Amino acid sequence: MRISTIRRFHAAAVAACLAIALPLQAQAQDYPSRPVRLIVPYPVGGASDITARLVADKLSKKWGQGVIVENKAGANGIIGTAEIAKAAPDGYTIGLVASSHVGNPFSYKNVPFDTLNDLQPVTQTATVQLGLVVNPKLGVNNVQELVALLKQQPGKIDYATTGPGGNPHLFAEVFMQLTGTQMTQIPYKGSSSAHPDLLSGQVSVMFDAVAAVAPHVKAGKLKLLGVSGATRASLLPDVPTLQEAGVKGYAMASWGGIIAPAKVPRPVIQKLNADIVAALNEPDVRERLTQLGADVVASTPEQFDALLRSDTVRYQKLIKDAGIVPQ
Repeated sequence: MRISTIRRFHAAAVAACLAIALPLQAQAQDYPSRPVRLIVPYPVGGASDITARLVADKLSKKWGQGVIVENKAGANGIIGTAEIAKAAPDGYTIGLVASSHVGNPFSYKNVPFDTLNDLQPVTQTATVQLGLVVNPKLGVNNVQELVALLKQQPGKIDYATTGPGGNPHLFAEVFMQLTGTQMTQIPYKGSSSAHPDLLSGQVSVMFDAVAAVAPHVKAGKLKLLGVSGATRASLLPDVPTLQEAGVKGYAMASWGGIIAPAKVPRPVIQKLNADIVAALNEPDVRERLTQLGADVVASTPEQFDALLRSDTVRYQKLIKDAGIVPQ
């Protein structure tokens, strides 16, 4: 009698699990049955935007459904990311964020979402190095000359950022900490907004994506003194790393990654991951991203989750050490 009861209970439990699992699997098999929104919470033309459009094009062709890239810039990515977090958890709204995303809760007050609990990782797309560029009018030719000038004129030289807590800001803060120098931050809405003033000499210094500044460097309008990563950038291999240039301990890189609302079913996340990873690994996509100074990663959701959690801790410390007060 007891064995029969246990068997009936076991059968009921299995049936219940199947009742839940089968619709989810069916949902993933049918996905997507309509266009998908890919929100980029940054301006048009940056590395995040270009990466999103490359991926969207590949997915559209694979799925036979439109993948519509929408730029929702503002507040260092918070405005667009909030829309991703609040979207229906069905996989039809996803987004691409940069590494400064994990630092936003420590740089801004009242961020309307939890970066770890209201969103879930799909895949890390790539890593991107930032370059330290100066306007030629500043009269420096290498990192050591810049450091010497900054020490002679503490706080008198301006540097451009994309806003408090953004990567250009944090990368510059670490540079100043390691070199014992001071500059004055001039925040802009994005890199494209900062470049005209940087090129005219209204601001003198900036950390920005290597690909974004490379055309100006090649045209002689800016000087690239060093790159932020542990190794040289493949896009400009003759430019030293900041460590090689004398800034001991400096090794930082930005990253991009695809995220989705927290409650998107696991089978849909797995399908998104598989198809986006396949897109990132196509030769033409890898070549284009290399031209942008990016190294393709194409990780699993679990690997990206581990990065998000470790970088949350790292960015919290960076922001605290930099004395950044949430705005």
